[in-house]
Amino acid sequence: MAAIRHPCVGDLTYGADPVLAKRLGLTRQWLHARELSFEHPGTGQRVSYVSPYPADLQHALDVLRGES
Repeated sequence: MAAIRHPCVGDLTYGADPVLAKRLGLTRQWLHARELSFEHPGTGQRVSYVSPYPADLQHALDVLRGES
């Protein structure tokens, strides 16, 4: 993402804004698969998995939304 000038939030190694990361309380890259869907290789059926955000990413979202 840094190569196209859109670094991942919290990825200080590759150009993320350290001020924003600190404001959001992030100490790591913002990487989380919120939802994944694919065709199961054995059955061919479509399967979906949903995972809530980890506490640190949820906190960052709350800050951005003005809820924290």
